[in-house]
Amino acid sequence: MNVKGKGLLWLSPLAVAVTLAACGGNGSDRSLINSPDVAQGPALLVMHNGAANAGQIDRLNADLEVQTTFNADANEGIALDLLGNLYAANDSSGAPSTLQVLHQLAERTDGSAPVATLDRSVPAPGSMTLKGIAIAHQAGLVMAANIGGNSVEVYGTAAGGNAAPLASTALSGNTWDLAYDEAADRLFLAMTNGTVIVVDDYVAGGFMATPARVITPDSAGTVSNLHGIAYQADSDTLVVSDVGDAAVADDGRLYVIEEASTAEGTVTPARTLAGPATKLGNPVDLVLDDSTVYIAEKSNDAILVYRNVFSGDSGDIAPTRVVDSIKPESLAIIVEPALQPDLSDIDSTGTTFTGVAVTSNPPAAPGDTDVVVLDLDLGAMQRGFSTTQDRESLAFNQMGDAYITYDSGLAVINRLATGRDGETFTLSRDRLIEGAGTGLMAPKGFDVADALGWVLVTDNGNPSVRVFGAQAGGDVAPLFTTTLSVAPWDLDYDPEADRLYVALTDGTVAVFDSYSTARGSAGPDRLITPAEGGVAFAAPTNLHGIVHVAETDQLILSDVGSGANPTDGKLYVLDNGSTADGITDVTVNIDNGDNNSVGSTLLGNPVDIAFDGQHLYVAEKSQSVVLRFDNILSAASGDVAPSQTWNQSSPESVSLITDSLGRAPE
Repeated sequence: MNVKGKGLLWLSPLAVAVTLAACGGNGSDRSLINSPDVAQGPALLVMHNGAANAGQIDRLNADLEVQTTFNADANEGIALDLLGNLYAANDSSGAPSTLQVLHQLAERTDGSAPVATLDRSVPAPGSMTLKGIAIAHQAGLVMAANIGGNSVEVYGTAAGGNAAPLASTALSGNTWDLAYDEAADRLFLAMTNGTVIVVDDYVAGGFMATPARVITPDSAGTVSNLHGIAYQADSDTLVVSDVGDAAVADDGRLYVIEEASTAEGTVTPARTLAGPATKLGNPVDLVLDDSTVYIAEKSNDAILVYRNVFSGDSGDIAPTRVVDSIKPESLAIIVEPALQPDLSDIDSTGTTFTGVAVTSNPPAAPGDTDVVVLDLDLGAMQRGFSTTQDRESLAFNQMGDAYITYDSGLAVINRLATGRDGETFTLSRDRLIEGAGTGLMAPKGFDVADALGWVLVTDNGNPSVRVFGAQAGGDVAPLFTTTLSVAPWDLDYDPEADRLYVALTDGTVAVFDSYSTARGSAGPDRLITPAEGGVAFAAPTNLHGIVHVAETDQLILSDVGSGANPTDGKLYVLDNGSTADGITDVTVNIDNGDNNSVGSTLLGNPVDIAFDGQHLYVAEKSQSVVLRFDNILSAASGDVAPSQTWNQSSPESVSLITDSLGRAPE
């Protein structure tokens, strides 16, 4: 599998004491070479697939010692995404196989198992036996080797329980594993007939396997059966394992193939390892960490480690380390990236934004795109998408997937932040969270807390905040619910302070401290009532959009006034948002002072807002316009005109897009 695509498990502060599992659940792990001068490597995830441990996922620490164990349904290839969600192939129930998506494994307790509120299963109709998988992180695609079906099956990473393949690539034979170089759009397939198939322009070419090049190592044995494969783009090198005869426990081989992106025909590997000292029998999977290869050696119940695998002699050379592991099937490397702030938590300048997404509810005409991405200066439209839902609010996670509320649920749209121009919601890539079990009656605003793996949703019809697992799908219950006495519209969660701010339709803001642990069980810790001169604003007041600027501890609020009045909207900024309580004077009040006209402000029903650290974007629904107010935190009060405008039919929500969304893990 791809050196990058096979592994990324983000360890949040909450997960420090709850990290995942390790290799060899029999408790007898040993290291044949474990001297103090041997360099330590990364932590690993190991999927087991023996008669007694199929589906057991162990975590190895840097010294390759077992830490904790998770009991999955899946039992074959594994890969991790940017947020630490594990994608795993599952053929435990026979054909067709499925894919299992396991929510942030670092947060799971030792010995735990999948639950519907956190995890999901993706069907693979038409498949036989899914084995190795790879993730195209920027495109949001899962590619799976389909043994017995002579194909590669492709799905969107956000797909749910009603998914069908996005594409099925027919092959001339069976592939066991695959590696995908996303930057070059090149797919490498480890074939069970002893060859490597190389497909250029795989995604751009419509997932076709032709034209393709074939690489055949000339140092293979009598029987050649390629399994594990990893590609290092910087050196243009493939490392491939060969199990030979699967019934023989000592005929495995390892190949290092240079200039892999252009190699074709019969090639002499730069290095071939084989023989009894190597302990290679059935090396079913491997991963690369720089120049170190980790090998799942199934027939000999071990994890083998070769350091500096790209250099050195060929032949019968012992591994650097051997660690007991009962029937390992697949591996993934755990690394710790630096996540970017959630989009609702960008408090200062310096972030590179690429656009602003706007939902229309309804669009100008049936069939029109209902999500558009605009330039930051609101001067032009970049692209459009059709959700086919009665869309409300929109927010992105750091993988670039969009969560969109509609009248009775949530839609999760695969990589909407980075592409999908002209496309429509499809179950091959996207999914729904809906049904009686969700408890949702009229979901409105929400926030995505990537570090926790939560989606926090306000329910205007059943006054509450409902918190769902970010990987959940279908008719699933929330993780927990915070009951409110007043109907909410929107919210903003501050992950650093663990504080939740909820905009209520009676013109107040409810503040919940220690939200991830207290979960609002005792009601709000404070209620803020915006005011001027010590007097609360006169009714009707109806707060909708809300942003907490943590760096300056300010709240930005939009007030639609009476929903039936299209001309009485207002914007507020107030200080000391984290500690304010009761009547609190605003420092900025953008309002023309006449509820019978919008004046220069153009504010009538400002239903949503988004802040880029300096400027405020406003979805002004009654006036069918998107507004931008520059330097909002220090803006003058009164009848202030927006700095930029864009005419848009009934804009319902706005969300900013940064250049870091949809990035591949590093």
